[in-house]
Amino acid sequence: MKTSDDLAKLAAAFGRLAVELKDSQDQLLAYGQTLEDLVSERTNELVKQKAELELSVGLRTSQLSAANGELRRQASELGKRNQEITLFSKMNDFLQSSTTEAEAYSVISDTVKQLFPMDSGAVFLLNASRDMLEATAVWGAQPPGNLIFPPQECWAQRRGQVHVAVRSEGRCAHVTDSGHMYVCLPLFAQGEALGVLHLLENQPEHAEADETRMAAKVSLAKILADNVGLGIANLKLRELTRSLSIRDPLTGLFNRRYLHESLLQEQHRTRRSQAQLAVVMIDIDNFKAYNEKFGHDGGDAILRALGSFFQQHVRRSDICCRYGGEEFCLILSPATAAGALERAEKIREAAMSLKIAHEHSDLGGITLSLGVAMFPSHGQDSAALIKAADVALYQAKHAGRNRVVMCSAAPPDRVSDSTGDPPDTALRS
Repeated sequence: MKTSDDLAKLAAAFGRLAVELKDSQDQLLAYGQTLEDLVSERTNELVKQKAELELSVGLRTSQLSAANGELRRQASELGKRNQEITLFSKMNDFLQSSTTEAEAYSVISDTVKQLFPMDSGAVFLLNASRDMLEATAVWGAQPPGNLIFPPQECWAQRRGQVHVAVRSEGRCAHVTDSGHMYVCLPLFAQGEALGVLHLLENQPEHAEADETRMAAKVSLAKILADNVGLGIANLKLRELTRSLSIRDPLTGLFNRRYLHESLLQEQHRTRRSQAQLAVVMIDIDNFKAYNEKFGHDGGDAILRALGSFFQQHVRRSDICCRYGGEEFCLILSPATAAGALERAEKIREAAMSLKIAHEHSDLGGITLSLGVAMFPSHGQDSAALIKAADVALYQAKHAGRNRVVMCSAAPPDRVSDSTGDPPDTALRS
């Protein structure tokens, strides 16, 4: 009986243990399922967060890439603008320093080639009579076919505003090229029309981007035209100021100041080339009598006519000046003694046929007395050379006027004539 009770108790214990084990197993299974669900849920959340993060990172990366590209574009644009500003500043500096129009136009050409390296063009300026536009600076592989044309052939000149030709319509008559876009921009300074800046694209018309590309060029070309116009106006003003300082306003010839400056330069050049030059002093015979008969206005008419006469009868290499009063000085460089005498004689003979009228009155003809001196034979410096020519002029006057006299190797001292007056006042008329 005891054994049966023990077995029953043992069986009951095993039964309770089995129930407890099953309960524990069920709990473990339930816990495991809960854990799986939690892991699955967290995994899904992590996957979702990862996808959102990747999307956010991709979007941000794209934004940063776009921003970086824009910064690079702006940096490139800024660098280009800085380069353009530097070029304009350099061009203006050189234009301000230019002493001749040729120098200025060379500076303009060099600048335009750097601003528009693929294009061609020219600067056209109105001539003195303002009836023609003439090319003063030309550049590029396809320069303009017409280098001189009347103003009415350019729309920009006629309308006083920028003219852009993108297609075949509205093209200027002076443009012979029909397959490329171009722009003409009027050049102004202080409200005065100076000419036209012409730019021709070397790329043929073919794309929708033509107008956009041309608009950018026109914007830059406007700045260029403003700078060029102002630079040319300043150059012309400086040339006018210099001309007024070295020109005699009555005759249009150079004045005494320019004579002395030029004679020093010509003497230096002559020494280097071991050549000769001649100084010719010229005086109008009996000029005082003209003044007394026709008044100072008549005398001025004679001086003006003689100024025009000399401009027509001297070489480009020669320098003709009004020395003072009715006296003129001519520098012939280079020249030989025989050549200088021949030139002086031709001038004397041609002056005799000069007929001068003033206020509908015939002032009659004039004659000239001329004295010639050679460098270095008759003077080693400017003052001595001019004095030698002046002495020869006095000898021509003393010998009867209307003649040419070459200075002797040893010029005589200046003496008074029989009237007791110095030669300068007694025989200059």
